[in-house]
Amino acid sequence: VIVFMLAACGSSDDVNAVAAGIMKNDARSEKDATCLANNLKKVTSNDQWDMLVKKNTGEMDDSEISMEQAMGLMIPMAAAAKECGVELFK
Repeated sequence: VIVFMLAACGSSDDVNAVAAGIMKNDARSEKDATCLANNLKKVTSNDQWDMLVKKNTGEMDDSEISMEQAMGLMIPMAAAAKECGVELFK
């Protein structure tokens, strides 16, 4: 039972990668970054989530992200920040 609970509640590699990127790029605590990453996974489209994972694993460079894609992440990021109780801009 514990294994199934950990699998359901634990962080996956993609969530960990996005959280690590948030900690590095936005100087967030591990708790806030993990919360943001978990909530981003819930509210982004599959394409948006794949892009975030690739960006934070080094498979994609920032220059490969269009302005439209970046702007498209603003609403999911705001929703994730609200859910986690963190300010977007410090």
